Amino acid sequence: PSMLFDTIMQAFGREGAQKMRPAGRRQKTTEELQKIRGAHVLLVEDNEINQQVAREILAGAGFKVSVAGNGREAVNAVRENDYDAVLMDVQMPVMDGYEATKEIRKWENGIRKAEGGKGKSEFGSGNGEVGIPIIAMTAHAMTGDHEKSLAAGMDDHVTKPIDPDHLFATLGKWIQPREVTRPAVEPETEVSGRSTAEIAQAPIDRAAARETGFQLPGVLPGFDLSEGLQRLQGNRKLYRKLLINFADGYADSGVQIRQALDAADFGQAHSLVHSLKGVAGNLAADRLQTATVALEKLVKHADKNEPPPPEALKSGLDALERTLNQAVEAARTLKPPQAEVVQAKAGPAPTLPPEVAQRAARRLREAAGMGDVTEIIAIAGDAYSDSGEFAFYAEKIRQLAEDFDFDGIVRLADKFEKQAST
Repeated sequence: PSMLFDTIMQAFGREGAQKMRPAGRRQKTTEELQKIRGAHVLLVEDNEINQQVAREILAGAGFKVSVAGNGREAVNAVRENDYDAVLMDVQMPVMDGYEATKEIRKWENGIRKAEGGKGKSEFGSGNGEVGIPIIAMTAHAMTGDHEKSLAAGMDDHVTKPIDPDHLFATLGKWIQPREVTRPAVEPETEVSGRSTAEIAQAPIDRAAARETGFQLPGVLPGFDLSEGLQRLQGNRKLYRKLLINFADGYADSGVQIRQALDAADFGQAHSLVHSLKGVAGNLAADRLQTATVALEKLVKHADKNEPPPPEALKSGLDALERTLNQAVEAARTLKPPQAEVVQAKAGPAPTLPPEVAQRAARRLREAAGMGDVTEIIAIAGDAYSDSGEFAFYAEKIRQLAEDFDFDGIVRLADKFEKQAST
């Protein structure tokens, strides 16, 4: 009810909605969050932009974050590692979130039987079973979708676009306060010590933005920049990068959706629209998100025998393409002119001492295998204290982590191992 109230108030004036928000709710969320700071969360999400949005929110709040790109990877990760909670996307390739949850619950039941039914673990479970808390995180927001998540064995349900306060409150509900492992270093975030409301209301420092290379305009057509910054904990650099990635990666989405509809492949069309809806929501592309919601309603349950009304489908698709093109063109303006792109000088890569190379290779390989971006960034931070030679690779490691390029991390680990053996 409170989220519905806030949404209605925002429709009539954002300032009024902020004033009407109960102050105690945010304070309670913050208090609960402190109790579980450092908990290890597995984020299961196939979309790279959504991955980065969720990772920034979680890492900025002090969580350790590992990433799986589909349900099958999630099942394998849960079998091999200990997590305090799983945030499970629903619609994914290879294996969706529902099937992955069933597989995890089936495996947990087998473990419990093998151990003679030792009773409840330290984690709660909404369906009465022992197991790790699994929380659906999806752009499906209807009541039936929530019930479907619970029926699959999930414990709770949060929707995209991600509301950080709601996400933290849900994690606080399911992760039991205990001696969670706190990060060796504070997770990387550009803003700390302020509430999301304070971040959203903070003025943009244009001089600082120019100096640090991640300037955002005061207005960007098709985007609510204040909302987007609030969701990303004020991280302007990441927001700008994600907007540019959106312009590069989704410019052809309208054409792909139209082609799927022309072929009466409503399943593919729904998958494309659903993915675009999640990205639009997380990037605060409000008009585009509204258009995707309208089109998704038409194609979600459609098939060749019961296609949507042609006029409604044409109107919905035209609106989506119009708002998508506007958002893409606006995001493209953030890309620096080609003349301003400065190529870093490629100096000779130093040879690492054997013991440093071996240790770095082992840590990087383990972190890449778990999809643990937070640990990879920590390794980059340690590079400066390990040795002068290793410091040369710190920015490279950090960039690979931010791009979720785990294959690149493994290749770098191979290089270090080769150095250690020569």
